[in-house]
Amino acid sequence: MAIKQPYHEGEIEAQKKAKELDIAFMNKGAFQETIPLGALPFVEQQPMVILGSVDEAGKIWASVLTGTPGFLMAHDEHTLVLNTSEPRSADDDPLWENMAQRSNVGMVIIELGSRRRLRVSGKAIKATDRHYAIEVDRAYPNCPKYIQRRQLTIENSSAPKREIYSTYGQLLNDDQKSLISNADTFFVASAHPVQGIDASHRGGHSGFVKLVNENVLRIPDFSGNSMYNTLGNFISYPNAGLAFIDFENNRVLQLSGLAEILWSHEDPIEETGGTQRYWQFTITGWRESKLALEFKWQFIDYSPHIPQAKSSTQKSNNLLLEVTKITQETDQIKSFQFSTVDGSLLPKFHAGAHLPIKIMLDNGNSELRHYSLLSNPMDRNCYEIGVLLETDGRGGSRYLHQKIDIGTVIETNSPKNGFSLFNNAKHTILIAGGIGITPMLSMLYELTDKQLSYEIHYSAKTLDSLAFREQIESIAGENAHFYVSRNSESSRLDLSNLLSTANPEAHIYVCGPYRLIDAVRDIASVQGWPSNQIHFESFGNPHAVDDQPIEVYLAKSQKTITVNAQQTILDSLLDAGLKIPSDCKRGECGLCVTKVLHGEPDHRDLYLTTEEKKDNICICVSRAKDNKLTLDL
Repeated sequence: MAIKQPYHEGEIEAQKKAKELDIAFMNKGAFQETIPLGALPFVEQQPMVILGSVDEAGKIWASVLTGTPGFLMAHDEHTLVLNTSEPRSADDDPLWENMAQRSNVGMVIIELGSRRRLRVSGKAIKATDRHYAIEVDRAYPNCPKYIQRRQLTIENSSAPKREIYSTYGQLLNDDQKSLISNADTFFVASAHPVQGIDASHRGGHSGFVKLVNENVLRIPDFSGNSMYNTLGNFISYPNAGLAFIDFENNRVLQLSGLAEILWSHEDPIEETGGTQRYWQFTITGWRESKLALEFKWQFIDYSPHIPQAKSSTQKSNNLLLEVTKITQETDQIKSFQFSTVDGSLLPKFHAGAHLPIKIMLDNGNSELRHYSLLSNPMDRNCYEIGVLLETDGRGGSRYLHQKIDIGTVIETNSPKNGFSLFNNAKHTILIAGGIGITPMLSMLYELTDKQLSYEIHYSAKTLDSLAFREQIESIAGENAHFYVSRNSESSRLDLSNLLSTANPEAHIYVCGPYRLIDAVRDIASVQGWPSNQIHFESFGNPHAVDDQPIEVYLAKSQKTITVNAQQTILDSLLDAGLKIPSDCKRGECGLCVTKVLHGEPDHRDLYLTTEEKKDNICICVSRAKDNKLTLDL
């Protein structure tokens, strides 16, 4: 059940200052009194959880607990159970005394490899000598923004529980300063005197946390979900706790102190991404200890959502590029090659990156649209993209296909990457559908250049629509496999056979229509592939050519809404005046997840697990198979 008034006075003040009160009001429906049933397996699969607690002096601490998956169990949607006999955290972690004396806790359950997280606040009650029951007061999913992907491997899960004790102090030493200054990830716990404790994640490029002086940190505050839970808590109760993980040495640094928000602060290098908002943290004490369980962490990539700060000598992130070549690859796909106007070398990029291009739409407005780079990352003389003409799309592909000629100068930003290769994979499986082949081409160049083991499987509707086939064959040779979906069964891509045996040393990359990605994820999950070995990027419009209008009945509101064929359920509900939480509108963040009471959803999202899809729908992209749905709204 949704919480009627989830915001306290501090959060509302922060929302007003940021001029996002209306968005926050729409998003308040994300807060639930229970954990979604489909998310319970996710909880039990995690070997790490971050808990926030308050000590007797009112100081807040963020603690990193580790254990074999299942050390945090889901009794049901109302109660989580923490097994303290597992490796957990230091024996003298303030958390243990805090939970024994004061029951309020906040937690963020996070899987770095998939950028998935769930925030939970509740009360911890000692159930047995080895277990705490955490009664859920509220829970909600968070979007994947700003999370750096890391592959986590437990080094020795059978090792007995060992005694771990902390060192502590007030002034940071040089090693701790270096850890903070180079961090790309940390966790923050904050509190409100009535509503309890919250734990959250913060991420940015390495160095985004600055040391102002010996005991003061400054953190840029990027745009988020407009709820301002953490900053709102700072306003009402400025005590806070931070936790930095040293991924190289398996240690954790816990900081306790006071937070202060800097509104409308100078930001000459645009490191806040335009918010001009920071917060400072004055350290009053620290504790340092080893993680209770030994992990091997492998960095995969930075979040593509992190703002790109300008260097002191850099005037702009913008590039002016000239179109030097246009090729009609298939009936519907053109490739475009770009070079700098002045002949200088282009910025470096890694395989899987996309190029943000300024597009002029039919209505005269301009927008940035992102297109995967298919060119060789080693060649800095040109960029190349492939674009599928979508006549019913939003206008970007029509602009490039119909308005751009050789010699046209376009404006772009530097390449960004949220789909990069995992460097330590012993084998890589590339799966592409349709225009989803474009990022795979740059991956082929990089894998071949590094002489790494790989195979590529490329499917299109017909032989004629297999774009770039000759190029793929020249790079990949016998490692390339081609399929068509509109011919006989023998020529179709058989995912069940391809993914039949889980390989702990292989990583899968899939790009294309959401149905292909969904199939790969579902089959891989059934066959035992870990989710952090599956990487995906969606291409294509979530609307299908044969989409029909659907009727959505809102059980709580007792309203029926008609959703047009080219309109999403979310947009229809917003147009009807309903306040629905949302953020990405791509089926990736989970904020718009809604319970389905009747009807069969046509799932088109990349967020819900197979279990979660049984009773839920991402209304920003998904529809109904029988053109009728009843939602718990």
